[in-house]
Amino acid sequence: MTPPTYLRHAVLLACALTAEVAAQSYAPDYFRQFQASTAMDMVNRLPGFTFDGGNAGRGVAGNVLINGKRPAAKNDALGDVLGRIPTAAVERIEVINGGANGIDMLGYPTVANLLLKQMDLVSMSTTASTSIQPDGSLTPSLEGNYSLKRGDQNITALLSRIRSPDMAQGLGTRTTVFTGPTPAAQVRVAGAGMAENTAIKLGYGQDLLDGQLTWNGALTPWTYQSQASFDAASHSLTSNDNAGHTREQGLAYSRDLPHGTSLDLKALYRTSETSAESVTITGSDTSHGYTNTSATEQVVGGQLSWQAADGIVVRGGLEHAVNTNETSASYQANAWVQESRVEGQLSSAWQVDSSLSAEAGLKVAHSSLTVGTDQPEARSHLYPKPRLRLSLSPMPSLQLRLRVEREVNQLNFGDAAAYFDPANKAIRDDYPDLVPAKTWLCEGAIEYKFWDRGTAMLSYTQSHISDAVDRMPVRVAASTYDVAGNIGDASADSVTGLLNLPTDNLALPQGLLKLSTTWRSSSITDPLTQATRRLSGETPLSWRVEFSQDLPQQRTNWGISVDNGWSNDSWQVAERDTSSGSGWARAFVNYKPLRNLMVTLELNNLAGRTITYDRMHYAADRLAGGVDFVEHNITRTQPFAMLRVRRDW
Repeated sequence: MTPPTYLRHAVLLACALTAEVAAQSYAPDYFRQFQASTAMDMVNRLPGFTFDGGNAGRGVAGNVLINGKRPAAKNDALGDVLGRIPTAAVERIEVINGGANGIDMLGYPTVANLLLKQMDLVSMSTTASTSIQPDGSLTPSLEGNYSLKRGDQNITALLSRIRSPDMAQGLGTRTTVFTGPTPAAQVRVAGAGMAENTAIKLGYGQDLLDGQLTWNGALTPWTYQSQASFDAASHSLTSNDNAGHTREQGLAYSRDLPHGTSLDLKALYRTSETSAESVTITGSDTSHGYTNTSATEQVVGGQLSWQAADGIVVRGGLEHAVNTNETSASYQANAWVQESRVEGQLSSAWQVDSSLSAEAGLKVAHSSLTVGTDQPEARSHLYPKPRLRLSLSPMPSLQLRLRVEREVNQLNFGDAAAYFDPANKAIRDDYPDLVPAKTWLCEGAIEYKFWDRGTAMLSYTQSHISDAVDRMPVRVAASTYDVAGNIGDASADSVTGLLNLPTDNLALPQGLLKLSTTWRSSSITDPLTQATRRLSGETPLSWRVEFSQDLPQQRTNWGISVDNGWSNDSWQVAERDTSSGSGWARAFVNYKPLRNLMVTLELNNLAGRTITYDRMHYAADRLAGGVDFVEHNITRTQPFAMLRVRRDW
């Protein structure tokens, strides 16, 4: 290679290293080729972007912002919020990689920022749907949305009534093989369940004191009923009747302040009530059980952001949350648990140059847990949670990411209540308090974008877990109890691959093939046998294949998808359980006969998923050995169809 060639390549490399990685902007005109009706349709068509709805119930944000902010409602899924925004209200969508001035990346390497038009707009939509079962039965549902934007005021309303069958129920068998002289027993099982959900959601927003005030309220009552019959030597029937409701009110206020600062405040009050009753009839015997749960959540918080300099944003915030859970059940004493948490955070994001961005921060959470009204002092813990994220784009199509972070899991209230059950206090003296698991996580990823919508991504995550929570034995005299507890340290590794392959060059115009897979491996010392095993509930390998194609001239888009289901193990003191489900196949077609009318037909569970649940039960415990029986449960579920019609007004 001649020196001029070396020089030319050096210049090209220098240009690549300083190439600007600006936010890519997509106007509504781009999405007309896909016949998009809602903001969710638009987000799903963003080139190289994979939607993540997060988990609103646990306060985990998704990777889509609306006017630079996350939606205020906690019980509203992000996908549902976007599905209620018509395309006519969208000014543009910006896809931001690695960070941009003033944008909180919410922990994601890429976010989409949905910018709404400053215009008066009234929109309404009605969606009618029904599932169609193999026997021809229907479960109709109806949803209506209303949105008004006039000046600085916004009003939204939703009313829905949804009925959905429990597709995990079906026909199956339960086979029990005993190690002793008792002959094997087989039981035919037939189950069916139906859930009914009603939702009333209101939202209001307006300008106030040079800022924006928003309020949201929701009432979501629900019921679930199921029956399962067991045909054996003696017939038995089990019925479950569950009901509950959730109420929520939330306030959010945001305002720009002088000198490049902005203020965000929020307040939330949420309550839920749940009752569950079960009745089992075997011959002339009848048994009855119940569980009643009442929970409340109160959250107040604020965040101050400061644009310290060009490319540098500093954020600080404070949040106080109180969660209370009270449970009464027929099988245990009443349990009352309250967690009070105060969390402060300070972080800074730097757009070092056009190719390098970084974020460093520290959250410190002080948590106190009180179990039972007779405990005068709550157990308190302090958890620092530092994080560091780096993003390097040596060229516009390539991004390298590194994340180092300490995470603290949320403690399950049911585990806490059972562990500190007042009736069992005498057996807890020699055992430490139950505390949440802590994880040091290190993740590296490389992402490459090609063609117009193509993306290839590979990531590796290594986790070191302390105080992992699982089932553990508590021994007192001649008795052994099986409880949730901290069983020690664990390590976990995962590798995730993602490929979005446009098929325009493969004789399938406007098509997109998506391949995703995750491999997982973990290691922990079993608290009973002292042998090394996986973490409970871990699926070693999961994959999914999807293909979709837009046909604008036919006003249609269609797609298919298939995954490999799941398989995982869990360990108890005297039992090892294995749960698995075969793959799920789905096909759909959307047809738009009119500009404001969409008809969707979905075919679900095309292969008929088989769900298995195996129990290996030990006479004493797994350490002593001696399996006394093995139980094999298998349920075969049926394919079903879904017909949906949406009309925009």
